[in-house]
Amino acid sequence: MKKTFKLCAAVMAAVATITLLPSDVFAFDEAMAPAAAIAETAVGETPVGGPTYVDVSIDNQVLTYFVNGVPVLMTPCVTGGPGHSTPRGFFQINSCIPGKYLTGPTWHVWVNRWMRFAGNCGIHDASWRKSFGGDIYMHNGSHGCVNIPSDQALQLYSMVGVGTPVIVH
Repeated sequence: MKKTFKLCAAVMAAVATITLLPSDVFAFDEAMAPAAAIAETAVGETPVGGPTYVDVSIDNQVLTYFVNGVPVLMTPCVTGGPGHSTPRGFFQINSCIPGKYLTGPTWHVWVNRWMRFAGNCGIHDASWRKSFGGDIYMHNGSHGCVNIPSDQALQLYSMVGVGTPVIVH
């Protein structure tokens, strides 16, 4: 069954202006109310509660997966560091691969779950990392991908598909 996702530019713009801090997780429903109203007006139909998408906050180093506007998975992440920044913008997952070698000039690593969203950048597990979040990305960041813990990558992979929107801000 093909998944279809509808997000209008107004909803994405409204979502992109929201900065989530870990202490604000429970206040997010209130912050999403204007975006849900915009979606209903601009698109004509909106999923119950709001949009479904992956949100990556570079400043907070947190990945959150929303289903119908409700956060169902939140995990610390490590994004690209200085010189290898993770691209910001509106994307969609364009491939999901259950296992893959990632190869570059100085690395050749296996990841169990690969969800590509922009060029060679994707969301994936990073079994070589002992910790995620905080300011790790500033001194030991990825080469542009979004690294998440293995158990969280397995969960996310089971919930998303090709076409799932990804917002990186």
